[in-house]
Amino acid sequence: MDTKGQHKLKRITEHGKIGGVCAGFAYWLGAPVWIVRLLWAFTIFFMGWGLLLYILFWIFMPEWEKTPADFKEVTSY
Repeated sequence: MDTKGQHKLKRITEHGKIGGVCAGFAYWLGAPVWIVRLLWAFTIFFMGWGLLLYILFWIFMPEWEKTPADFKEVTSY
């Protein structure tokens, strides 16, 4: 059971553009989704390993069956 302020790291496909990985990380970190997507794009284009990590997370990260009720509250600033 989650305590207040802690969220599980899972993909949220309903709010994702591709696989829901960035939406899941945004919810887990309590950060806006656009910031996580921007940072992820930075790792893909400038560091090179971001795409491989994204694919691995897409494959191995479990998926929420239903979007968490507080998703919009947690990920919007």
